[in-house]
Amino acid sequence: MPDAPVIPALTVAVAAVAIALAVAGGVLAARDLRPGKPLLQGVLLLQLLLLAQAAVAVFRLVGGERPVETGAFVGYLVVSVLLVPGGLIWSFEEKSRYGTMVLAVVCLVVAVLQERLDSLWSVLA
Repeated sequence: MPDAPVIPALTVAVAAVAIALAVAGGVLAARDLRPGKPLLQGVLLLQLLLLAQAAVAVFRLVGGERPVETGAFVGYLVVSVLLVPGGLIWSFEEKSRYGTMVLAVVCLVVAVLQERLDSLWSVLA
């Protein structure tokens, strides 16, 4: 499948969850509230989706499928997996509304990374 993204349904799911969490985090930050349990559970779901996507991508890379820019693809993949835990740590350490805003921004960046991973994967070597 040379024109297919890593996993179409998973890419869409990750982007949709990330955007929804970014909006929820932005609303909480605007109301000067810390991240609550529902937002944190959503972030955990996002991380699990990212880990599943990374596992499938690694499996496909080991299986011989390679995007033209393999280094960039792997870099974006690693960043997407490490970004959410880093954002959570920063959010827990920052006790103001900006801790919540960090999570919102992290989720937006994850959504953008999904588009970039998709575009890189669609150009196989």
